[in-house]
Amino acid sequence: MKSKKIQMYTDMIRSVGLKATPQRISVLKVLSEMTSHPSADMLMEAIENQGYVMSVGTIYNILETFSEKGLILKLKDNQEVMRFDANTQFHVHIYNKENNGICDYFDPELEILLSDYFKNKLPDDVSLNRMEVSLFA
Repeated sequence: MKSKKIQMYTDMIRSVGLKATPQRISVLKVLSEMTSHPSADMLMEAIENQGYVMSVGTIYNILETFSEKGLILKLKDNQEVMRFDANTQFHVHIYNKENNGICDYFDPELEILLSDYFKNKLPDDVSLNRMEVSLFA
């Protein structure tokens, strides 16, 4: 019997029209548990540390597919390395120049302010799908 978390990842993958393979479930599970916005190499190391085995090509393909389907976000760090985030809800990314880190900042009030602002400012034929805010420190 699948755990509730595994079932949640399975449902998320299926909800965007993808087959929930063990590899896809593993990648989404591990990425969702990380807050460090890992690169593909960092993610591969974390996946291996949890006992999963797959090639780097498989991981890259899964990440690209997940990004295209909107399951994850792709970000570039200060060194132009592609990083990934499983949290697709509104939040601010704060980039740290000193350690090349990316951290999350959550502010529901900011989301409401920005949403309300854009509702009144965007042309009628433009609908807002998602907002991304990045701060560089």
